[in-house]
Amino acid sequence: MNVHDSERISGLLENAGYVPAEEDDADVVVFNTCAVRENADNKLYGNLGMLAHVKETRPGMQIAVGGCLAQKDRDTIQRKAPWVDAVFGTHNIGSLPALLERARHNDEAQLEILESLDVFPSTLPTKRDSVYAGWVSISVGCNNTCTFCIVPSLRGKERDRRPGEILAEIQALVDDGAIEVTLLGQNVNSYGVEFGDRGAFAKLLRACGNIEGLERVRFTSPHPAAFTQDVIDAMAETPNVMPQLHMPLQSGSDKVLKDMRRSYRSKKFLGILDSVRERMPHAAISTDIIVGFPGRPRRTSPPRSTSWRSPALPPPLPSSIPSARALPPPTCRTSSPRPSSRSGSSG
Repeated sequence: MNVHDSERISGLLENAGYVPAEEDDADVVVFNTCAVRENADNKLYGNLGMLAHVKETRPGMQIAVGGCLAQKDRDTIQRKAPWVDAVFGTHNIGSLPALLERARHNDEAQLEILESLDVFPSTLPTKRDSVYAGWVSISVGCNNTCTFCIVPSLRGKERDRRPGEILAEIQALVDDGAIEVTLLGQNVNSYGVEFGDRGAFAKLLRACGNIEGLERVRFTSPHPAAFTQDVIDAMAETPNVMPQLHMPLQSGSDKVLKDMRRSYRSKKFLGILDSVRERMPHAAISTDIIVGFPGRPRRTSPPRSTSWRSPALPPPLPSSIPSARALPPPTCRTSSPRPSSRSGSSG
């Protein structure tokens, strides 16, 4: 999602007359930030600190900060880094050129953070990093309340684009030379909830199969609780939908999943993988696992090993390997429990 948004930012700036520059010769530097991990905060302020000295030697240089961290920190960025010229959030990417112009005209920093989506980022101009592949946002936001995830508070409630708009964008990408698209959403397979069609995502996958010249369709990231058989069938029966699935597990312990407020249990997760393997025996499956979730005992024989033994995921190392036996139990250093990770989606 962040890569997709960055391509839109590049497209907006080029439309406004800016041209790409070398890193040490830029008039405008834009940070599109993430708030998933705490280290993102440290990186941003470290980079801004280095640029402060550069800006002193380059009159007229502008610095902008957008994305999830800007949505979260708001005034904090301007307090910690008063040399930043423009701060914008996740809901108003399209405002960036105007904010830069206003900051230049008024000779003062501009802050604009909206609480709801202005326009879908996919409708903005784009400068794609790849000629053959494109990102297509089908929904923005999330309706879940996972205890570890900050996405809903930064991206808002789920909003879905109409299928016709999505397919038109995909067709435009194909006409422009793309042969592959990745459908994006915080919970991509819950697409359709806003307009009341539970089968909308499977229908969208099948519709992608009718676009001539589109060779590969991927999507990320689905939520196990909303993953239905019709999606598996659509994947298996639509030739250009890749047999690839990134399915966040987060934990193999039902107790930890409950503490995470994840609305599925390990049996549900493994059942989905069994269904996927039945329809697509050679599907490539990947996952996310959160290690050291608050409240989980430091030393356990975790139930997650059951999940690891699924044919979809690599088995544990055999105990006959000395190096495997010699490994100490995993440990984790945790900070105060604040929203700082993701639900298996882009945030």
